[in-house]
Amino acid sequence: MKLNTMKANLDKLRESYLRYLKIYIELQNPDGKLIRTFLDSWFAYKMKGNFLTKNNIPRWFNKLNTNKLSDAEKDCLLKMNFISKNALEAIYHKSDTYLMKDHSVPVKIIHKLLQSDLSRSEKNIEEFLNKYYRLGVLTKAEDIRLNDIKLKSDMPQDWDGNDVFARYKKAGIVRATSTMPF
Repeated sequence: MKLNTMKANLDKLRESYLRYLKIYIELQNPDGKLIRTFLDSWFAYKMKGNFLTKNNIPRWFNKLNTNKLSDAEKDCLLKMNFISKNALEAIYHKSDTYLMKDHSVPVKIIHKLLQSDLSRSEKNIEEFLNKYYRLGVLTKAEDIRLNDIKLKSDMPQDWDGNDVFARYKKAGIVRATSTMPF
């Protein structure tokens, strides 16, 4: 398959997930697992490259042991929207640390916000996702910290509706300032 054709097909797959989301929102589907699949697949097809397997299937990133990261997994983790300082150190030092992919604005909140306007167009949905769909890379301990302060699937009560990394700030999770090796 020619590169341009394959790229166009991946764009069509990204667009198909926007259509799925539009239908899902219009029908007010309560299935939280389904929306997670649609959101994560949309993102993978948007990002392309190592976010897809060699068969162009989205990669999932959870409970990754830094000692066993493939080059493709490492590449993707370093391209996420937020990576904690501890997660970055674990990646480069190959400690026996488990990493978690985390939606900085939890899927439950994205779901609720999307369903606040049932007439969204696919273009509007993508604009919304470009603002609120952000992935973080955290250590398992940082993920537990979010859970301990009751922010695993919620935003802080004083959330301004704009700062997509507010949960991490509230939990004291420090963002890595660079993705360069230490």
